[in-house]
Amino acid sequence: MKNIKMLHGIDSLYYFAESNENYDDLFIEIIDQIEELKGKFQKKDIEFENNDINITINDIPLNYLGKAEGFYWFKDINEFFKIGFKDKYKNRGLNDIRVQLMGVGIYTIGIKSLIDFINNMLLKHYVTGYYPITRADLNCFIQYDFSFITKEMFVTRKRQYSAISEIGSSTKTQTLYIGKEPFKLRIYDKKEELKKSKKKDLMYEYFMNNGFDMDNEVFNIEFEIHRTYLKTFNISTIEELLSNAVNLFKDSMNQIRLVDVSNITNNDIKNNSKSRANTLPIWEVIQESYKLDDFLQIQLPLIKVKRAVSIYDDYKFKTEFISLIRRAFINNLNIDTDYLELLFYKAKESLKRTTTNKEIKKRYIDVDVIHENDNTKENLRLLEDGSLIKPVEVVSVSTLSDYDLQVYYEKAMSRQHLSKREFDIYLVAQKELIKRGLIPVLSVSDCLEKEDKRL
Repeated sequence: MKNIKMLHGIDSLYYFAESNENYDDLFIEIIDQIEELKGKFQKKDIEFENNDINITINDIPLNYLGKAEGFYWFKDINEFFKIGFKDKYKNRGLNDIRVQLMGVGIYTIGIKSLIDFINNMLLKHYVTGYYPITRADLNCFIQYDFSFITKEMFVTRKRQYSAISEIGSSTKTQTLYIGKEPFKLRIYDKKEELKKSKKKDLMYEYFMNNGFDMDNEVFNIEFEIHRTYLKTFNISTIEELLSNAVNLFKDSMNQIRLVDVSNITNNDIKNNSKSRANTLPIWEVIQESYKLDDFLQIQLPLIKVKRAVSIYDDYKFKTEFISLIRRAFINNLNIDTDYLELLFYKAKESLKRTTTNKEIKKRYIDVDVIHENDNTKENLRLLEDGSLIKPVEVVSVSTLSDYDLQVYYEKAMSRQHLSKREFDIYLVAQKELIKRGLIPVLSVSDCLEKEDKRL
């Protein structure tokens, strides 16, 4: 087991940056840049998306993502990090600047280089130097097949287990969740996860550069640890996290143990009395091997990082365009100058076309979650950041039976006054009942009277 390949690190990091007296000027400048660019598009009657808007802070370009949770969110053009800014006079209980380090940046230029670049170059005039941490994902990539594991093989102080069966099978586990925020463990098949990820080439290169054989299995053991849990270890800032990450990971391996269930009874497993079971050797090997020296030594000078975060210019366009054409020739695609000219005019035309309903990129996986406490199954969605959410139920009235439609209509009628959306739901149900001849057709005056009462 000593020859098993492992890569230890911090897979994701979220933190706040405390703003100083200059921050208000920065926020006003950010809003001004956004509105000015929107005005240019609107003046030329050109449809635009959020990602068409680019601003600069300290000569560093950032791409606009939109507004969420009161923050105006941006990413750098290389997608090394995301950063959000809010109005300092709103929601004063939160810091004004939020940062999320992305895997691309962490594994390309190093976590310390990224933090130094953001704090000391991008934000250098607008922060106090205090950077409270909000979440860290401590992980170990390992060349080992963990597909044999089940939720019964873990001993933990956490009462709730969540086993995701959708991305596995009866004989092979691909993903397993244990615990919930602010402290939970994820074990998953990294190669399976990368199949649909744009980070696939980057991560494969990273693994192979570190001696991994990509023909074999690669799993990720990852502890997602949030601020409230970190505080129990007196960890509040980035510096404290980096100094204590190794001990924190090892303690986490003790909090949740992978054990050998072959030497305990079925009743022990059924009653969740497995604490006397032996820890599996592979778990102990990972725990004892965990270190971050090599991971933290990956560091580029700030000037090189700034060069990497360059604005999209003519040179970058030419490089990408030639690379794209080469890929087409290599794959024997039938393209010529007439076809390229057609695409050119299509791209220009798209700037003027009115936005229609667009296909929304699916950023989740449908999963079934089994809760151990009552063995119930719940349909949830697994998001890209690893969180689980319950989907909003959408009812198609045309598929309901007459009885179910009547019940649905009565519920909608009782809720129609709550909001415009609830009133629209009520009208849709009403139209379906009229269509089926289950209620009489209302006159125009009746409809207007109902609308007046609602308003």
